[in-house]
Amino acid sequence: MAGDLAETVRLLQKKVEKTTSEIDSLHDSLEARGINSRRVTDAIHNRVFQNPVDEQHKSKSIIISSCANPHMRAFHASWFGFFSTFFSTFAAAPLAPILKKDTTLGLTRQQLQYGNIASVTANIVCRFLMGIVCDKMGARKGLAFVLLLCVFGIIPMMFVQDAAGFIACRAVIGVGLASFVACQVWCTQQFSPSIVGAANATTGGWGNVGGGVTNLAMPFIFLAFMSSTDNDENASWRLCFLVPLALHLISAAIVMSGRDLPDGNFAELELSGAKQKSDSSVVTRVGVSNINAWLLTIIYAMSFGVELTITNIASQYFYEYHGMSQLLSGVLASCFGLMNLFARSLGGITSDAAYKQFGLRGRIWALFIFQMIEGALCLVLGLITIGYDAPSFASNAPQVTGFVNTGGEWLPFTEIINGTAINATVEHCGSQQVTITNDMRPSLAEPLQALDSVTLTEPPAPWGAGTDCISNSGTLGIIILCFVLFSVAVQMAEGLCYGIVPSVSRPALGVVSGMVGAGGNAGSLITNSAFFVGSARTDTGFINMGTMILAVTCLLIFVYFPESGGMFLKAGAINYDPQRIKPPEGYRGADSMDFANVQTPVDAKEADDTAKAKEIAEPAATATEGV
Repeated sequence: MAGDLAETVRLLQKKVEKTTSEIDSLHDSLEARGINSRRVTDAIHNRVFQNPVDEQHKSKSIIISSCANPHMRAFHASWFGFFSTFFSTFAAAPLAPILKKDTTLGLTRQQLQYGNIASVTANIVCRFLMGIVCDKMGARKGLAFVLLLCVFGIIPMMFVQDAAGFIACRAVIGVGLASFVACQVWCTQQFSPSIVGAANATTGGWGNVGGGVTNLAMPFIFLAFMSSTDNDENASWRLCFLVPLALHLISAAIVMSGRDLPDGNFAELELSGAKQKSDSSVVTRVGVSNINAWLLTIIYAMSFGVELTITNIASQYFYEYHGMSQLLSGVLASCFGLMNLFARSLGGITSDAAYKQFGLRGRIWALFIFQMIEGALCLVLGLITIGYDAPSFASNAPQVTGFVNTGGEWLPFTEIINGTAINATVEHCGSQQVTITNDMRPSLAEPLQALDSVTLTEPPAPWGAGTDCISNSGTLGIIILCFVLFSVAVQMAEGLCYGIVPSVSRPALGVVSGMVGAGGNAGSLITNSAFFVGSARTDTGFINMGTMILAVTCLLIFVYFPESGGMFLKAGAINYDPQRIKPPEGYRGADSMDFANVQTPVDAKEADDTAKAKEIAEPAATATEGV
């Protein structure tokens, strides 16, 4: 009898184990499809997560079609907030030809370049500070704050009257790029390490698309306002800034509807005991004393910094060197930013795949390979045209009669100045877009009379002496192809870099993210100032920048993690720790939760009130005893 009972119990246990295994397998299958079949809830309010989560309640999947709190709301709010700041920061770049003609501003080419530099320079310190804000107050509040702060640069831009005001407005608006740090920290805190590379890269990439969209959209927005203002160019370019203003206000509202961390906001999590209260001095010391953080800061300067530089100069490059119209120049320049729709995500996915196969060393090698490809393509971009003539932009540059290419015939263009018809001129190998007025039409060749505007360039023989000009070289097609491939490599390198960043220092995640992000803006300041200011040829700038990318990327050889290794050294191969100042014993990162002794907000408040009452009562009791 006893033997039969034991056998029955054994069989029942076996069935239970089999059933449990089948249920777990079913749960795993459903979670792989992005379904939280285990009905896991947050630790504070017992709200069911839509996404399947790990033990820290970070999402194990990305459900693009969802906007549910907390994971996917943070995902979409992050990229849209970053997109809005990218759009506003570079909104002026595709309008450069119009801004140069605005008689109120009277901007020179060099002043426009200073505006480009100001838009990325003001953000360097702000990105570092945003990292501290993210660790102390949360990425959500930091992102909303910087979105609203930029409004104080966007509105004045619509009323600016001189070059100094224009440059100052671009600097204030450029502060918004600090949103990138908040974007990356918020997603790192919401998504599991197994997919954090893809999550960070996708939100960062979709935000960067704002650079492509603004190059593509602003010329069309300008034309729309031209039609509603009776072709008033001065009023139209100013009204264009209503669009970035609306984007900032809308995205700030969306961001504030999100949640700091999967289980709640900072204040309630600290009150419940699940989260440690962050110490700004600790995270700052730990973050800035990590050598890997500094190396990645310099390396990221040659990916995101390069993207910022190209976004600022691309439209003007196609306009000045290839003789494209303002509208077409914006469209071609947008190709660079629009690659972010997939390229940065591809970098993150590649980083996650390399990590799965080779660990953290795989992430480092993948970044090295693609950033070297980026540098090589940048070199090629400059070498294609370096043998041709380019405009000099000098004040005493020779002027030649401007012609319009009608597709097989070059026609001279006539302007009306003080009632007199004269041949329009352009700089040797240069270009100029001209609006056709009613006074001009009778003096123009018939094919030109029906047009609203034309782009003048120097024609090749037999019409002129511009045969050796870049605009007549026939290289535009190969330039565009190289431009697109270069863009893909740049943005993959960005995604690959931020696949490594979350592993640098978990207790100082925000500070490290801010440091590396600031490196991107510093890189743009350096490349803009060194290679693309004044009358220096843009293709020469590409060659110099490509050389710099290749040299700086070699610093990845020195990135080493004691527990994982580096490019050429395995874990523990050398007695070296890049973390020079250690965090205090037991100090956790802002997103590291302890659910063991979690109290509800009500219980936590009561316990806090009781503790405060005890603090007051004890001295009083001691004093009474003395009496």
